[in-house]
Amino acid sequence: MEEKKTYIIEQVGQMYLRHGIRSVTMDDVATELGISKKTLYHFFKDKAELVDEVVNHILMKDECYHSQEDQSLNAIDRFFWIRKHIFEMIKIVHNNLEYDLKKSYPETFKKITDYKRQRIYIDNLSIMEQGKKEGLFREEVDSELIAKLAVGRFLLVFNPDNEIFRDKEIKDIRLFDRMLDYHFHGVCTEKGITYFKKQLNNVQNEN
Repeated sequence: MEEKKTYIIEQVGQMYLRHGIRSVTMDDVATELGISKKTLYHFFKDKAELVDEVVNHILMKDECYHSQEDQSLNAIDRFFWIRKHIFEMIKIVHNNLEYDLKKSYPETFKKITDYKRQRIYIDNLSIMEQGKKEGLFREEVDSELIAKLAVGRFLLVFNPDNEIFRDKEIKDIRLFDRMLDYHFHGVCTEKGITYFKKQLNNVQNEN
C-alpha cells in the first residue's frame, strides 16, 4: 500500500515539474497514472494534501542528495557540486511551479522557502569555514555574513516574481556562474581565485 502511494507521489512530482501545479488536475493525475479517482482519493483527501506530500518528497530527495556529497571535495569544488545539482533542476522545473505554490498553497510554499533558507545558509557557512582552512578563502572574511548574503542573493535573484531577471535568464546556468564569479572574487585568496577560474572553465566546457 505504501509503495503505491510513493509511486503516485513520484509520478505526480514529475508531472508538476513538467507542467506546473495549477494546470494538473486530479483527473489528469488519475488518467496519466491509469488509476481511478477513488484510488487517488483513498491516499490523498484533496489536491492540497497531494501537493504537500509531493513537496515533502522532493525536499527529502534533496536532503538525500546533499547527504551523498563527496567528503573529499575542497570548498570550491563543493560549490561546483551544488552547481551541477542546480543545473539539472533548472532544466526540468516548470517556470510557474513556485508561483502556483505561492498563490494556491501558501503553507507548502513557505515550507519550501524555509528549507531553501536553511539549506543555503548551512552549505555556505560550512563551505566558507572549510575554504579558510584550505587557504582558498581569506581568513578575515566574516563567514556568517557571507552565508546570510548568499541566502538573500539566491532567493532574490532566482525568484521571477522580483522581476530582476527574466525567466529565460534564470533558467540559464550562466547566470549562476556569473554570481559564482562575483562571489569568489570577494572571498578568495589568490590561490582560490586561480583554482576557481580553472574549475569554472572546465565545467563550462563540459556543458
